[in-house]
Amino acid sequence: MAKNIRTGAAAIAWAKNEIKSPSRNWNALCLMFVRKCFNVAAKYPDARTAWANAKKKHKTSNASSIPAGVPVFFDTSSKWDHIVLSIGDGKCISTDALRKGKPDIVSIASLAKNWGPLLGWSEDVNGVTVYKAPVKPTIPAFPKGLAPGKSSPSARTLQKQLKKAGFLAKDAAESDNYGPMTRTAVTKFHNKHSQFKAEGVSKDVKIGPKGWNFLFTNY
Repeated sequence: MAKNIRTGAAAIAWAKNEIKSPSRNWNALCLMFVRKCFNVAAKYPDARTAWANAKKKHKTSNASSIPAGVPVFFDTSSKWDHIVLSIGDGKCISTDALRKGKPDIVSIASLAKNWGPLLGWSEDVNGVTVYKAPVKPTIPAFPKGLAPGKSSPSARTLQKQLKKAGFLAKDAAESDNYGPMTRTAVTKFHNKHSQFKAEGVSKDVKIGPKGWNFLFTNY
């Protein structure tokens, strides 16, 4: 990745600052706005050309699947098309969407409906990579036989992850035993993620394989 390139949160922060205090009039300058978010130099004349020359395209019509901090492209009725910066959860920061010449937060779906179909998103803009996919976490195998009141298999791995997720106090003593503190922490996890809670149990203290995988994948 090139030096001094803003990616992810930094690119979004720059764009949000432009919402509050625009540095210029951005009317009909969507590509310039997005490349400035990433601190990328000028190269292509418009969004249509930038999309055509993107090396790592992800064509999609599902706005919610687009990661935060990437360029998103639309096939509009104009010959230039349109490009925005995604901020996650199906939203983006777009110029000219709500206020002429200014950027605002809008839904990608609304732009696709009112301006033209969503083409997709890219990992690069103007020949510069601006996105790196996060490394998928390595999920430890669920310990067969893990259960409340037992010390074998050890509950330490579970306890460490419960601490990381905020369900167990950081200063809680770790041990092999699946004791009261671990049971309470697992109950808190199940209260927040009830889809992994055993049916007919009001206070589920035992974590299962599916809950284990979710805990290690999402925290």
